[in-house]
Parts: sequence; structure tokens; C-alpha cells
Amino acid sequence: MLAGAGLLLAGAAAGGGVQTALFAAAIAVDWGVVYATSRRGSWRIHSAEYFAERYELFIIIAIGESLTALGVGAAKLPVSVSLLAVAALGVGAAMAMWWLYFDVVTLVARRRLHEAAGEDRLALAAGAYGVGHFPVVAGIVLTALGIEGVVGHADSGHGLGWFSAGALCGGATLYLAGLLLFGRLAVNVWGPFRLAALVVVAAWTPAAAALPPLAALTGVVVILAVLAAVETWWFAELRHTVRA
Repeated sequence: MLAGAGLLLAGAAAGGGVQTALFAAAIAVDWGVVYATSRRGSWRIHSAEYFAERYELFIIIAIGESLTALGVGAAKLPVSVSLLAVAALGVGAAMAMWWLYFDVVTLVARRRLHEAAGEDRLALAAGAYGVGHFPVVAGIVLTALGIEGVVGHADSGHGLGWFSAGALCGGATLYLAGLLLFGRLAVNVWGPFRLAALVVVAAWTPAAAALPPLAALTGVVVILAVLAAVETWWFAELRHTVRA
């Protein structure tokens, strides 16, 4: 942990391309070494509930950053109907991501972690949480970058462009891929609805790049919202059982 923190501080001081390289090294040390030692070492998790809650709270922080991106992108722009619409859609995207993570699978995973013991608990924690959450958080952050780009181009009158569209759709795709991985590692299931949504949002990227920013973001939010609605209906009985 000290080695990873040292690389982060050095990268922050260096800036530029050196910062990128040092930050990447910090991720490799913090994630890779901890994962390797947890799989082969003598790590123990005494409270499964506390362990899972830490990850859940970090997801909330990451989603909060996506809302912060709205403010950053709009800081120096005049208020307009388009800007307000983009802000509303950005909040909608954050709500959809929150719902897809916290609705059912997270509760089942927490229970399974609680019931597991010894090396089984350790493997579940290192896999589903240590590995599975990495693309989830990265997807949220990348989506936030895309939303910031949408806000900045809300009144441009031009297409969103490949960079912001790639961040927006790529982030949502990575987020859904992370949820699929988490579900597979935690409860040994693949989410067919989430897999279908992943394909659709990835295929939306070329259209998002060519369309106006508001339309591009609308497409992503609609895909996420429809997915949340379908799963809410499909897993209604399971949700009731798990929450009870």
C-alpha cells in the first residue's frame, strides 16, 4: 500500500506523460500485488458485511463523481434548455447505474460472502470484489468523462464526436461488462439482459459520435433505463425474497 501511494504522489508531482506511467504502475502494484498475495497468502476477512459495504460505498462515490462531472462541464456555460436537458439525463444515467448495481445481485453476493468461510471466502472476495469491481468503477468514471463531453458540446450544433462518444458508450459498455463479471464471479450467473444491453450500447457508439450530444446521451440513458425496468419486472419475485 505504501508503494502504491508513493507512486501516486510521485505521479501527481511529475505531471504529464510521466504521471500517466506512474499512475499505471500504482494500479499494477496496488491491485496486482494485493490480488496475488490474497490468493496465495494468509489474508482473512473477519466481517463479510463490512467488507462488502466498503465496496458498495466506493461505488456510490464513483457515481457521485459522474454527477460532479456535470458541474465541471457546465461551470462556464450559459444556462440553456439543452444544458438543463443534458443535466437531467446525466442524473438519469447515474440513477440507472446505481439501480443496476444495488438492486439484487449485490445483496445476493453479500449473503454468499457471509456464508462462505476460509479460502472460499477469500477467493470470492479477491475475485468478485477485487477483480470484478475494477471494470465497474472504471466504467463509471469513463461514462462520467463522456457526460462531461456532452455537457461541453450541448449547444455546439455539431455531432458529439468520437472521443466523447467513445468515452460515453465505452464507459457504459465497460460498466455493464463489470456487472456481468461481478455476477459471474459472485453468484455464478451471466445476466442475459445485461449482455444484450452491452451489445446495444456498444453498437450505439457510431451513431452517438454522429448525432447531436443530447441525442447521443439520450440513447445511452434509454438503454440503461430499459435494462433496469426489464430486470425490475423479471426479477420481481427474487427481489422480494432476497430483501425479505
